[in-house]
Amino acid sequence: MGKFIKRLFITLIVLLLIAGGAAWWFLSYIAPDKPLNLNYNPIDVRQKAVDMVKRLKPELVLSEAEVNDLIKKHIDRDVAEDVRLDGAQFELDGDRLIADLNITYRDRIPAQILAEYRLEWQNPNLALRPQSLSMKGIQLPLRMLETIVVPLDLPTGDMVSVSEVKFEEKQVKVLFNIKLPF
Repeated sequence: MGKFIKRLFITLIVLLLIAGGAAWWFLSYIAPDKPLNLNYNPIDVRQKAVDMVKRLKPELVLSEAEVNDLIKKHIDRDVAEDVRLDGAQFELDGDRLIADLNITYRDRIPAQILAEYRLEWQNPNLALRPQSLSMKGIQLPLRMLETIVVPLDLPTGDMVSVSEVKFEEKQVKVLFNIKLPF
């Protein structure tokens, strides 16, 4: 009977070591590959639009970096229950937006997730509709993401109105109709 208990004890210890090693490997696998932050440079879209009117060129061009800054400014830091957003990097690809996100689950487990959004214009805001969500190639439920609304704070009034929004390779173009009073 003593040999049986000794073997059972050794087997349990080996299984615990294997489980601990597997947990350590999984945590290191899902950990972020690169540090990201939520720092952004403030962008005065209204001033850019006023400058556009002064130049009499009815288009406002937002670069990928400016879109990145606008989204970081308006994104919610608490992504879901027990999930905090630590950093993000956004990449434009036509009407798609690829989001590389660093998150922390329950203030203990850091992870990197990749989300894909479809860009839509909802006057006067830019809307990001979730399309896919994955963690290191593992598909996650899309219900974990919500639509993100990014207000652009464009000038409105009788003289200026948005006629069209184009999502191009690395930029977003907002085309205006300018009605001069004469």
